[in-house]
Amino acid sequence: MFFSLAWLFLTLSLGVWWWILGFRQAKTISEISISEARQVELDRVNRMLKLEGSFFLSMLTLGGVTLAVLSYRDHKRSKLISDFFSTVTHEMKTPIASLQLQIEVLLEDSKHPELKKKLEKIWKENQRIESQMGNAFYLASLMQGESLYLESLSISDLCESYSHHEPDLHWNVLVPKETKVYIDKKAFFAMLKNLSENAKRHGKAKTTKLTVAKENNQVTFLLEDDGTGFVGNKKNLTLPFLRHSKTSGSGIGLYIVKKLIEKMKGSLEFPYSSSGFQVKLILKEVP
Repeated sequence: MFFSLAWLFLTLSLGVWWWILGFRQAKTISEISISEARQVELDRVNRMLKLEGSFFLSMLTLGGVTLAVLSYRDHKRSKLISDFFSTVTHEMKTPIASLQLQIEVLLEDSKHPELKKKLEKIWKENQRIESQMGNAFYLASLMQGESLYLESLSISDLCESYSHHEPDLHWNVLVPKETKVYIDKKAFFAMLKNLSENAKRHGKAKTTKLTVAKENNQVTFLLEDDGTGFVGNKKNLTLPFLRHSKTSGSGIGLYIVKKLIEKMKGSLEFPYSSSGFQVKLILKEVP
C-alpha cells in the first residue's frame, strides 16, 4: 500500500513537472519574433503538447489510483484472512485443551491394553492438531505484524519450564544456568516444539537433544536428532508452502521458527551433520 502511494506521488510529480516545463518552453518559443507560417506551426505543436501532456497525466493518475485501490483491497483481504486465523485458533484452543484433558483422564483410568493403545493414538493426534493450531496462530500474528513480549530469562528457567511440559527433549546445558537471553518464552517454546515434532514426524527421529552453548557473546541452542536427515538445498527449508518430497510438510513450521527468531533479534542456521539433522538457534546473551 505504501509503495503504491509513493509510486503514484512520484509519477504524478514527474508528469506535472514535464507538462509545466513543456508548456513554458512552447510559450517562450511562441513569443519569439518569427514568420506567420512558422507561428502557426508552433501554435499547432503547442496545442499538441498540451493535449498529449494532459492525456499522459490522466493515464498516470488513472494507473496510480487503480494500483492504490488494488493494493488497498489486497491489504484488506490479507487482514481478513489473518483475523479469521486468529479468531479460529482462539476459539479452538478451549475445546482442544478440554479434549486433551479428557483423554488423559481416560488413559489413567483405562485398564484394557487395546483401549489404552487407541487412546494414546487419539492423544497424539490431538497433540498434532494443537500444534497446527498454534502454527496458525503465530502465522496470523506474523501477518498482522504483532510484536513479541521479550523479557530477560535465565537458561535454568527455560530448561525447567520446558522440561516440565515436554520431557522427551533432553537438555545438555554447557553454560552457567544463570546465563540470560532476551526472549519471548511462549514463542521460544513453540519454536522448540515445532522443531522436535518435525524431527519425529518427517525425520523419523526417535530421540532429540538440545545443546546450549556460548559462542562470542551469543547463546546457541543446537537441536540434534537421530533421524534420516535432509537431502537438498537447506536454504529452501524456511520457504512456506514448499514441499521437498511427497512425505515432507508444508514448510510453515520452519518458516514460523525463522520469523520468530528474527523478531527476537536472533538467527537460524542449519549446520552440516553426517547423521540425523541439526538446527541452531542463535540469540544474544544479556550482559
